[in-house]
Amino acid sequence: MVEEQIRSVRAHIPAGVTLVCVSKFHPVEAIREAYEAGERDFGESRVQELQKKVPALPADIRWHFIGHLQTNKVRDLLKLRPYLIQSVDSERLLQAINDEAAKQGFVQDVLLEVHVAREESKTGFSPEELSAISHQLSAFPNIHVRGLMTMATNTEDEAEIRRCFSEAKEIQKTLNNLNNLSTPVLSMGMSDDYQLAIECGSTMVRIGSTIFGERSKSIVSTPEQAVRALPKAVFFDQDGVLFNSMPYHAASWEWSMHKNGLPFTKNQTYRNEGRTGASVINEAHRLVHGTDATPELIEAVYADKSARFNELTGGKLPELIPGIREVLAYLKSRGVQCWVVTGSGQRSLLDNLQKTFPDTFTGVISAFDVQHGKPHPEPYLKAWERCGFAKNECMVVENAPLGVRAGKAAELFTAAVNTGILPDSALWEEHADIVLPNMAALLAWLQQCQ
Repeated sequence: MVEEQIRSVRAHIPAGVTLVCVSKFHPVEAIREAYEAGERDFGESRVQELQKKVPALPADIRWHFIGHLQTNKVRDLLKLRPYLIQSVDSERLLQAINDEAAKQGFVQDVLLEVHVAREESKTGFSPEELSAISHQLSAFPNIHVRGLMTMATNTEDEAEIRRCFSEAKEIQKTLNNLNNLSTPVLSMGMSDDYQLAIECGSTMVRIGSTIFGERSKSIVSTPEQAVRALPKAVFFDQDGVLFNSMPYHAASWEWSMHKNGLPFTKNQTYRNEGRTGASVINEAHRLVHGTDATPELIEAVYADKSARFNELTGGKLPELIPGIREVLAYLKSRGVQCWVVTGSGQRSLLDNLQKTFPDTFTGVISAFDVQHGKPHPEPYLKAWERCGFAKNECMVVENAPLGVRAGKAAELFTAAVNTGILPDSALWEEHADIVLPNMAALLAWLQQCQ
């Protein structure tokens, strides 16, 4: 099966374009089958998973790290000597890799991730930031920048995808001219758009599902996830964690966006869950018009959305997520602080938290308390600062990919409970420490913490 799919993909990839088989979340056996079919370049996104796969597979595999890399994972990753780190998305990460590579005594090959998509949820240097850092690469002697990596906007609009790829190609030319890169790499294009990426100048494509099929949705716990100290503070998201409100949010967002001329789907609501309303509206507007929405349009869309939400719920609170009361009661019995950290500005929910959960929450961080919503780490960092405990004494409970990203960006242990319509892989991809199917599983996990 894997060998047949590789042959099919290879038929559309010209000489000179490298195929990276994205093997994240796929078993060693599938990677070995691709290896035996002649492939040597494989892409992974979690350091813990790579630590298991590297010793179990042939030594001549070229491992590409393609996921968001936290600075506290750099040391462990570099010990594995990855062939290429494709997702260097900040100067801070660039510095961390350089410093650790110097300690370990080698030069690490990397790609700089550039953000050209019209989506705030994607990471990377802005073109302006990349231009500035391009003049400073000599300050990182243990880094060898080989080129750029990017991802296009998640849309079916071919013109928008082509715009992203063409812009990345132009930025790569500038980077190459400034630094005289030898055989510069431009990594762009995945299963759905790699042929268009190649047309636009890609020299490396990252293809996973077309080769290996859909990723496993099974729950896999590592030993370090299974047993840990009971946290002293737990930060709970609101929608989809406390209240089963996401179906109402999805329906009201879809209705209000369409009313104001902005195509939007329920799936997009779940993908954007956790962000402030203004940023969701801006992203939808950028996908259609290429610009942010006006303040007047943001106000109108959000007012329509809130009115529709209240209409759908009948002005009542949505039902609770099954099992959440038991989780909160257990934590309270053990003296654990519980906080709500939400991107919501839905006052009908926020105003009723205390009534629904009396004497439960130490504090609430909402859209009214932050400048940057999720996936920015600010909401969780603000809760952590206020709780007074060390980061390793806190944890996040989330149900949304961007919420998981925010928790991990804040360098907090993050448990994902999948209460929505997205696959588990969407949560694993954002580096959740553990993914659970429901609150009963979360309670059982908490009860085994020492």
